[in-house]
Amino acid sequence: MKSFLKNKKHLINFFHSLSFKLFIILLLIVIISFRLYSSISSNLQEKILEDTVRASAYRVSDVVKESLYRLMLKNERDALYSTIQLLGNEPGMERICIYNKKGEIKFSTKENEMGHSVDMKAEACYTCHVAGEPIQSLPMKKKTRIYRAEDGRRVMGMINPIRNAQACSNAACHVHPQSQTILGVLDVQMSLNELDQARLRAKVFASSVFIGFVLLTLILVAFAVYYLIYRPVHSLRVGTASLASGKLETRIKMQRRDELGMLARSFNNMAANLESANTELKSWSNQLEKRVEEKTTELERIHHEMLQVEKMASLGKMAASVAHELNNPLAGIVTYAKLLKIKMQNFLPEIPEKDKIISELELIRSESMRCGNIVRNLLTFARGKTTHFREYVLEDIVEDAFKIIHHHLELAPIEVSIHIEIQPKTIVCDPDQLVQSFVALLINAIEAMPGGGRLEFTAQNSENEEWVVIKIRDTGIGIPEDVKDKVLEPFFTTKTDKDGVGLGLAVVYGIIQRHKGKMWLESKDKEGTTVFIELPLKHIKTEEEEPDNPQHF
Repeated sequence: MKSFLKNKKHLINFFHSLSFKLFIILLLIVIISFRLYSSISSNLQEKILEDTVRASAYRVSDVVKESLYRLMLKNERDALYSTIQLLGNEPGMERICIYNKKGEIKFSTKENEMGHSVDMKAEACYTCHVAGEPIQSLPMKKKTRIYRAEDGRRVMGMINPIRNAQACSNAACHVHPQSQTILGVLDVQMSLNELDQARLRAKVFASSVFIGFVLLTLILVAFAVYYLIYRPVHSLRVGTASLASGKLETRIKMQRRDELGMLARSFNNMAANLESANTELKSWSNQLEKRVEEKTTELERIHHEMLQVEKMASLGKMAASVAHELNNPLAGIVTYAKLLKIKMQNFLPEIPEKDKIISELELIRSESMRCGNIVRNLLTFARGKTTHFREYVLEDIVEDAFKIIHHHLELAPIEVSIHIEIQPKTIVCDPDQLVQSFVALLINAIEAMPGGGRLEFTAQNSENEEWVVIKIRDTGIGIPEDVKDKVLEPFFTTKTDKDGVGLGLAVVYGIIQRHKGKMWLESKDKEGTTVFIELPLKHIKTEEEEPDNPQHF
């Protein structure tokens, strides 16, 4: 069913196509032209044949008249009638009649007509007798007439006047005066049956030739239309449909120099331009999509940083208050624990529990000192240090940081890679704080690789060459996805020992913020972590720069 509908659709499209319409028009023009030519040629041939037959009939009529002249001159009627009868029996001869001046049939090859009179106003007589007196001379065309016999056959009649010759008027048997010029009329009627049969055969032959010519023309026109019109137009139509469906790589192969070839070349140029424009649009779209993604990521990172700054500012204020409240009591505990230890050592007599008491006092002092360090870190996080910016070689800062952690590297089989390539070599920064930041990040990376690994430190210029991009990458245990967004928050740590209080990365983040830089990290669990730091090559000053304000973190 689908195949039938598809074929029906193709057939309908073919009947509505330009090629089919052009084929029909050309075929009709050829048929009408040939038919018109055949009709004109047939009519002309018929006229020529009729004129030829008319001339032949006139010659036959003259021959008959001349043959009968001697017999009429001698008035030998029996011989005359016998001769006329003999001539009338010739093939193609319909009948021979002799009329006198009054229209009486004096002799006829059909005996039943003899003695009858004809109407002088009839079509055959009217031409000569229209003026009352017979016309002495008529053109040959008016001497003939064509009519149909009772059986439907065509008959041509030739009227030939019998003149009153001098020899006839002077004869003793002649009763007509010399003044009478026309004695009668010899009417010779010949059958046109053979002529009509010949014409019919000619028409049949012409019709056969016409049909053969039409068929041949039909084939030639069909081939011409197919190769010159249908195929190139079909290629253009298919190419246009393919191009409209989105296949911009479509090209039409047509090596022609006519209008269709020019149209195909114009189509190919248009398709090439569309493909180029589409490629360019896709490129721009991809670039725009990429830029949108980059900007979206950047905005998300900025938003995250703003939230982090606000959170850190709030935590900084709280940490400053807590640190201030804890600092004095802790100082008293450490002092009195130290004094008690000295007194116990100097004044307490030797008793079994003396060493235990001294050990417990030392534990109180050491734990209080540890609490004091935590308080100092809180103050450092909350207030920050006064930042002293100056121009310094980044490579020297990195070298100092690696010197500090050198003993950590010796304890683990870690491969170190340092690659610094920036222009200029120096940046405007606080070198001490950057060393502190790098040391904290490097120690975190080393601690993330307890079984060894690879530690990479790279620094290079950004695309606009106004920033330096620093990457610290390790191949350690990584950071789980569910806690990655919390690692920069104060008091958050993934370490399980008592040394981790969760302020290291928070302090580093604050230092980077005071340098007007950016810090973020990428990490996958069990695959390692990469910390990114962007620092301006030149110090960026703000209208109100207060390093001790927690909101700068």
